[in-house]
Amino acid sequence: MKISIAMATYNGALYIQEQLQSFVDQTRQPDELIITDDCSTDQTEAIVREFAKTAPFAVEFHRNEKNLGYCGNFNAALMKTTGDLVFLSDQDDVWFPEKIEHMIGVAERNPQALVVMNDAALTDGDLNEVGLTKVGQIRSAGFSMKSFVMGCCCAVRRDLLDFCMPIPAGIKGHDNWIVHFAEAVNGKVVDDRVLQYYRRHESNESQFIANRTTKVTRRQAFFHSVRNLFSGDAPEKEKEQIAQQQLMIEGIRRVRSVAPERYQQELKTMLETAEANARSYKLRAGVREKSLVPRIVATLGLLFRGGYRDSSGFKAILRDLAG
Repeated sequence: MKISIAMATYNGALYIQEQLQSFVDQTRQPDELIITDDCSTDQTEAIVREFAKTAPFAVEFHRNEKNLGYCGNFNAALMKTTGDLVFLSDQDDVWFPEKIEHMIGVAERNPQALVVMNDAALTDGDLNEVGLTKVGQIRSAGFSMKSFVMGCCCAVRRDLLDFCMPIPAGIKGHDNWIVHFAEAVNGKVVDDRVLQYYRRHESNESQFIANRTTKVTRRQAFFHSVRNLFSGDAPEKEKEQIAQQQLMIEGIRRVRSVAPERYQQELKTMLETAEANARSYKLRAGVREKSLVPRIVATLGLLFRGGYRDSSGFKAILRDLAG
């Protein structure tokens, strides 16, 4: 089995050396490391090129001609990989020596799995452990494992990449795109073993509550999501959600046109669910534009028709009632 690592970098000079060394320290080293850089202005490129001179595996460094953003940069890296199993890597984490070897075993024991995922220990910016893990935080917050889509914990089979890539321009999360397709065809497997550090610092992209370095409770998670629903930029976020859903629908249609026959029924269901969600988002947006009494009537009508079945339930109803 050929193993690739896809790493997306951007001004990562402060931390990247530790992550690169953790690849060398693997009990089963990768066959290739593909790095795409999103126009860094620091010493990232120099560090990688120096590392490549002595690395015991192939290292490719590609500098994007223009800034592609977080998702676009990972898309570029993934499209250049050639491995049978492709590990996604952030530039500021550190892998435990047994990560690749262990996750190869997970993939081999689960031949139906298109994405295999490991847990990660949360740390501060200096890699000091805080006694929490990503999967532990998700469970503590009361979220389902569908919330676990963290790319840096993923290894992806070539079979999935062959039909779900490239990621459409405009999609916000490369990991959401990949993992959601794996879930749709019952191809996601999560192994509870902690196999890396997940460094949390001010420049991290993700602000998901389960990434906090203090223990998250169900109560905190609930009120955090309620605050987000009523934040000043909530209307803009809702417009973005509708736009993302439409991109997803178009993407699923494209994927269905090239995916193997054995996945067609699950992808058909995925498309139908996405289309139903899009209709729900648009209906709810219309409800919130009404004046108070018509808004209450419309919200109750939507509730009785099952319009909140695939939403955040009570919180979504509150949001629509508030307008």
